[in-house]
Amino acid sequence: MAASFLLSECLEKIFSNLLDIKPIPGICTSTKDLHSCTLVSRHWCRISTPILYSYPFHHFRCSGDFEIYPYYFRLIRTLLSCIPKSEIEQIKSSNSSNIQRLLSNLSLSNQKQKSSPSTFNYITFIRGLIFDNKLINSNELFYHKDIWLFPYISINNNITKDQFSKISIPIINHLISFMCKYCNDLTTLQLLDNLQSYEFCNNVIKLLTLKDCNENTKLNNLKEIFLINVEVTKIVDKKSSSHYLTLLNSVCNLNLLYNEIINSIEEASLLSQFISLQKNLRHLILSESKLNAFYGYNNIGYNNYNIVFNSLPKLSENLQILEFKYLSFNNINEDALNSLCLLKNIKELKFCNCKGINNNLNPWAKNLSKLEVFEFVGMYISIMSEEFIIEIIRSSSNTLTKLVLNCNIELIRIFKQIPLYSHSLIYLELPCILPIELISIFKSCTQLVHLSITLSGDNLWEGDFRNLGKFIPKTLQKIQCKGINNLVFISNELKCFFEECVNNDSKLKYLEIIGECNIDKEYYDIANEFGVELRVLRSC
Repeated sequence: MAASFLLSECLEKIFSNLLDIKPIPGICTSTKDLHSCTLVSRHWCRISTPILYSYPFHHFRCSGDFEIYPYYFRLIRTLLSCIPKSEIEQIKSSNSSNIQRLLSNLSLSNQKQKSSPSTFNYITFIRGLIFDNKLINSNELFYHKDIWLFPYISINNNITKDQFSKISIPIINHLISFMCKYCNDLTTLQLLDNLQSYEFCNNVIKLLTLKDCNENTKLNNLKEIFLINVEVTKIVDKKSSSHYLTLLNSVCNLNLLYNEIINSIEEASLLSQFISLQKNLRHLILSESKLNAFYGYNNIGYNNYNIVFNSLPKLSENLQILEFKYLSFNNINEDALNSLCLLKNIKELKFCNCKGINNNLNPWAKNLSKLEVFEFVGMYISIMSEEFIIEIIRSSSNTLTKLVLNCNIELIRIFKQIPLYSHSLIYLELPCILPIELISIFKSCTQLVHLSITLSGDNLWEGDFRNLGKFIPKTLQKIQCKGINNLVFISNELKCFFEECVNNDSKLKYLEIIGECNIDKEYYDIANEFGVELRVLRSC
């Protein structure tokens, strides 16, 4: 009970640490622990609720997970409860003949369905807005109508989607306007392209860039913006480009910018201008369409990225993290390459299914002397320059702590370079590797904490798995073995491996096996005997 009497400032700091905001789209934010805090007492509820609702949409960023949709529309219902009921009634009683006809098939909620006023005005707590298809998709609104709309209107089961949209769309539009008007100290904004992108994005930007009596907008303190397949030129009204220019002038202190797809030189120029205005940009993510990359179309319009790269040297003091997704570097020109070479403070560089990673980029690799994290994921890539990665490893020999190489390419030369130059590695992820190659890495990379590998040539590991324990770095806590469809070691070999780990004073805590193999209980018992948690996961 003593915790209930902690100072509000102390509780607020504790609760803030429970909110683990994931910055990248597609990764959800968990709010389970924070939600539990709201149930402890009224005092805890009063302190934790503003934090719980500060980034309410981040919990639903996994757009492909349809199981979360009912929970999403419960959130919409909660946010709608913050709007004065008179405003909802005004929408329902509109003079529109279409809505009047619709109301003949609808009735006001009865007393049992009637919602009580919300305990808090949750919308005033919002600091992160994410507008995506779920919120304005007429099919989803209709399918989940019994969840989000029933506090206001009883729905006739015979109503059609078209009839339903006549009332649902005005209500959702009003909710969007209300959130844009009353959200507080906005730090994150994410816009996702959709069939209504022209009107929707334009209206959102209009609302968020309206100035108050102190000449401030809702975007003055924005730190992160995600433009996901939003065509910038569509946002600009042909009659007046002031809306997008206002966005440019309102946002100049971003820490993170995520832009997906550049469709024209005009868009590239606007994005370049936007980047150039940023004073504190630390993290930049540039992406093209995953679908285009899969079908081999990501060479199209790459000159657009040459324009963007030329604006990056202005950020060289602050820019530390660069991520590229589904881009092609085949057509990079000399000016753009020189611009990349001027980025002296890059600490994290990540490529995801990018093409054209060839020797032409080696001058850039030689300049990356402060790199701490390098990730190359190339599951769609069949050709890549090993020399570029070797130059990365050599240039960052004193700083590199995390190396991720996840691709379907043999990297024999790279495996030989890692023991020579990467003695500071803490986190290492490699594709298919042989026992002798891994042992060589173990001998040199003595600070490893996390290791993820794909075992190459299953039969080559028979009898050799136990020997790994003799050379395992003392600091290594987790080993992840991927692509195991048939166990390459018997239970006795696993026991010998653990015994060698003990003899080597190893701190190994987790052994994770990812594949389609079945593990007998005997393996789990052996792992428990040595205090190691054995995890078996199915391949995605």
